[in-house]
Amino acid sequence: MRSLGMAIAALALSFLSCAQNARMLSPVSLDFFVESPREDPWNAKIKNWQSRNQLDQQTAAARPVGSELGNDYGKFENDLRRKIAADTVAWIQDESRRHYIPDGEIDHWATLSEVIATNGDDCDGLDLMQFDLLRKLGFEKDEIYRSIIVDRETGQHHMVTLWFENGDRRDPWVLDPTGVAASELVRLSAIPKWSPIEIFDEARHYRVEETPNAGAVATR
Repeated sequence: MRSLGMAIAALALSFLSCAQNARMLSPVSLDFFVESPREDPWNAKIKNWQSRNQLDQQTAAARPVGSELGNDYGKFENDLRRKIAADTVAWIQDESRRHYIPDGEIDHWATLSEVIATNGDDCDGLDLMQFDLLRKLGFEKDEIYRSIIVDRETGQHHMVTLWFENGDRRDPWVLDPTGVAASELVRLSAIPKWSPIEIFDEARHYRVEETPNAGAVATR
């Protein structure tokens, strides 16, 4: 029986996946980015998919309600993105307890390299870390902005990231790097004491102004 068991084990080892065997035995390295020649037999199929997929992405916003699978896909994507945002807030606030460094008399807005090199920064430097991280994780350019917010009562200024989920401009999520305005991921409407006055990213800058609420009900 022992001999039979050893034989079975040896046979099982011989059936390792082809990917594992290829990796173990291949004597060459791979260049993954060689430009495809015209005569490549896969060109037509790949280009056909690329063009259809680009059109599909462009028309996705106007797409009618999809199948059960499509609805499940959309819900999972939204849930996952919210979890990523919430986890990012929790992580940066934990780091801020150990790496918060006040600027002093001069308010210096650090670059990411400067924050890392000095092993910390104040709210604007720590906010930059979460802003940069969300961008790297695929949050869209028109969804994520850095924002200066002000305490309506004291006039204190603070830096946070605003997430306009799915491009909705009405009530963004607030990602506070130090927990001064919000200790977790919350909507801006949940912290009425604070008001955003500027939003910006690497290239754009907008002033935030109050406008009449078109949905408000007039009272007498």
